[in-house]
Amino acid sequence: MQKKAQSGLNAAVLVAIIAGLIILYIIFLPTSEREKIITSEKPSESTAKENANVLLRVFPGTLSTSGNLEDEKQIPNIFLVETTNAKELQKINPFIVRSGWFDKKAKAVPFELDDPQNTDNVILAFTAKKRSGILAIKLNNEIVFENELASDIIEPVKLDKRLLQKTNTLEFSVSSVGLKFWTTNEYSLENVRVIGDITDTSKQESTNLFALSGPEFSSMDKATLKFIPYCGNVNELGALEIFINNKKLFSSVPVCNNAYRQSVPKSALNEGENNIVFKTGKGSYSVEQISIALEFKEPRIKTYFFEIGSGTFKQIRDDDKDAILTIKFIDDKKQKRARLDINGHSETIETEKATFTKNIDNRISEGNNFVRLEPLDDIEVVEMTVELD
Repeated sequence: MQKKAQSGLNAAVLVAIIAGLIILYIIFLPTSEREKIITSEKPSESTAKENANVLLRVFPGTLSTSGNLEDEKQIPNIFLVETTNAKELQKINPFIVRSGWFDKKAKAVPFELDDPQNTDNVILAFTAKKRSGILAIKLNNEIVFENELASDIIEPVKLDKRLLQKTNTLEFSVSSVGLKFWTTNEYSLENVRVIGDITDTSKQESTNLFALSGPEFSSMDKATLKFIPYCGNVNELGALEIFINNKKLFSSVPVCNNAYRQSVPKSALNEGENNIVFKTGKGSYSVEQISIALEFKEPRIKTYFFEIGSGTFKQIRDDDKDAILTIKFIDDKKQKRARLDINGHSETIETEKATFTKNIDNRISEGNNFVRLEPLDDIEVVEMTVELD
């Protein structure tokens, strides 16, 4: 009997020691951890009940009408044409240059070129009714002609393109008579004209615009530029260059009539307005069937599944509970249009409100169910739920 009492006392001491160690452990825990242990409790009945009533809660996000495979931005055909025309750049009134012991007269004539780089085959044409001595002509202080003319029919003087600038000066003079002080060298020049071939570059560049909506840009995985170049004289073609938002995508003399597919990095594109430029420095192109093909990371149609047990379905069938579908949109005051499909029952949502609510008791069944949402406009869906009410 005494041994049993002793054994019971030992057990009580052991329990007290363990309890003391637990208390000490809790005391020396960090404050945050100690509060978790002390205040921890089971989920409230209301929280558990709320979770039980939620059959589906998803967050669809951006839904775009762009399609689940590929969408194309069509761009009109463009025509790049090299146009070169001969043009009279300067017409000079008749004048006389002479050189004698007692009479010297030279002539300086300024003329302008709007675009020296695109001005070619520049010539100086004139006739000379009166001719004596050696006629000298300078272009911007460089001699371009020095000769004695024997006929009034004179071959045009070609002006070196390397000497041409936007502002130019032609200087006419005649040689000295030397010791023949009683004579005068003289030229009477008429029909003096500067003529050149001007290339119109304004038609060698074409700019078009296309737009990417926010949902299109955010869900786009990659883009491809498609086009077919048709050419003029293949022996007179320059490189075809293509830019998107000032980033060069293509620069080459293409194989005419071939279909091209050029990858477009997403970094070259902008949300909103984008510009695409086609240009060439030489020759003529007709670029047709132009499009920007967009591929997307995910399909535009979102489908979600949820399950209804037999007990829950009985409550809904007996009108003890209602199944309520709620769709929350971004409140942007814009029209939201989407096709809603619940287990094959389809309807169109059209609303400017931020929340769409519908009783779906007659559209659900026991077991597996689905809700499918397809945008008819680009929309932002914050949350979609099916709850028991």
